[in-house]
Order: sequence, then C-alpha cells, then structure tokens
Amino acid sequence: MDHSLAKLTADKVAASILRAGRSKASVASAAGIPNSTFGRKIDGHVEFTLGELLRVARAVGVSPSEYVPAEFVEAKAA
Repeated sequence: MDHSLAKLTADKVAASILRAGRSKASVASAAGIPNSTFGRKIDGHVEFTLGELLRVARAVGVSPSEYVPAEFVEAKAA
C-alpha cells in the first residue's frame, strides 16, 4: 500500500468534512463506514475504497473528483 497516497486522500477527505461543517462520526454513519474503520482511514493508515469515497463525497456534498490527486485530473481546455 502506498501510505503517502492513503494520507493524501485522507487529508482531502478530512478537509471536505471540515468545509461541510460535519463531524467525522456523522459522515462515517452517512457513508455506512464503522466509526473505528473510518478513524483508521481518516488518519491515513488504511486506504479508502472507491465506493467509500463516493459515499463520503455524497455525505459532504462534494464531487468525488475532489479526492483524486492533481496529477490524475485532466487540465480543462482554455
């Protein structure tokens, strides 16, 4: 597992939760992820699955693409 990718994703998720004004527990519940598991993921120790990221994005009202590292996002045409 690439710990730096797990941590980068976790940091993006944590930032979106803060911006949404939600608690980690409420987002974990809305996403159907057990609190203890969510804690390990949000700390960057365990990677989020794609399905989990989709559910978290829905819970905080952001596009799932917000969690994708910049090098994987296509630049928009000018």
